[in-house]
Amino acid sequence: MLVAITENQERFVIDSTIPHTTLKRLREERQFYCPQCGEKLQLKIGTVKVPHFAHISINHCESYFSEGETIQHLQGKEQLFQLFRYLQVPVLLEPYIAELKQKPDLLINLNGYQYAIEFQCSPIKHERFLERNNGYNQKNIQPIWIPLTPIQKIKGNGLQKITLPHQLQQFITSEKKAKYLMTYNPNTKQFLYISNLIHLKGISYLSKISPLPLLKQKFPFYIPRPFTEKEFSNVLNAYRNFINQFLKSRVLFSRKGVNDLFLRSVYELRIDLYQFPIFLGIPICGNEAFHVCAIEWQTELMYFIYLLGIKVHAINQNVIIDFLRWSKRVCTSEAIQVVNRYVELLKDLSVEDMMSTVKKEQLEELLYRQFLATRGKY
Repeated sequence: MLVAITENQERFVIDSTIPHTTLKRLREERQFYCPQCGEKLQLKIGTVKVPHFAHISINHCESYFSEGETIQHLQGKEQLFQLFRYLQVPVLLEPYIAELKQKPDLLINLNGYQYAIEFQCSPIKHERFLERNNGYNQKNIQPIWIPLTPIQKIKGNGLQKITLPHQLQQFITSEKKAKYLMTYNPNTKQFLYISNLIHLKGISYLSKISPLPLLKQKFPFYIPRPFTEKEFSNVLNAYRNFINQFLKSRVLFSRKGVNDLFLRSVYELRIDLYQFPIFLGIPICGNEAFHVCAIEWQTELMYFIYLLGIKVHAINQNVIIDFLRWSKRVCTSEAIQVVNRYVELLKDLSVEDMMSTVKKEQLEELLYRQFLATRGKY
């Protein structure tokens, strides 16, 4: 805790501008109490952790259960607090919202709107995440979650392949057609934007990584830009390289043999593993609904219509649903939408079957157009 109430009922905030000597003197002269439960607090001033308040005795105060804060959490929310003061944005540190029994790290009041800033350094269950968001929304407070930058998983900047655990994925936000994750690292004092996410398989993505120094940030927070057309062309090249590597390992490590629907589809359609048609294995918005590489279900779809004896132009929602059940893929509204998006793209490319040919330039143009139209959902 960085906030306490004095014996004079004054709100006292610890920040990095107060010297340790001053804090030590105040510790001897003043009494500090919990803003939430009213119990007496002790002011801890160590050499490792930043100065902070803690309950003297165990009680049922909800603030007590958040006192196991890490150094990074204490530093991070204090740095964010100083950022908003620097930006001259009205901000409260650790305010207690009695009606919700919730205490955001920061609460901003700006132009008639309220924003709860949560700097999340520890894992949080998705149910608890939704519960806190619902509480804020009931009070017309917009929650903004800023997870700690996963230092060990993301290096450098620019386009790179990353893994995003589901714990981090829940913090992905969509705003102004932009889907991105904004993290913060108190050690380097910089934000890290993970944007323009394109699903590869499982929890692997291609993404644009952009660092932003603390004092270069603004509020409302900066929203990353989409790939330019040239950047997107480079992304497609990286995506194709991933597909090629995936195909090699997919064939080598498959243990299902003839029961492997993807490999059977490849065999029955007489596809050369090293010369797949360029309209198979392309990034489609929402592909994470399948949790698998796009080339798998896209190839299986072409095999399915081959068995039915129909062309691409005859594919409708009923055919899509039948395909998902036949291939034993998830049959959710999201999955149906992804397949339909792919089918519409094939129709725009005039693809009817495996004998169709497509120009690379035309495919890239249509994919980029789809990317811009749906990047809030990519």
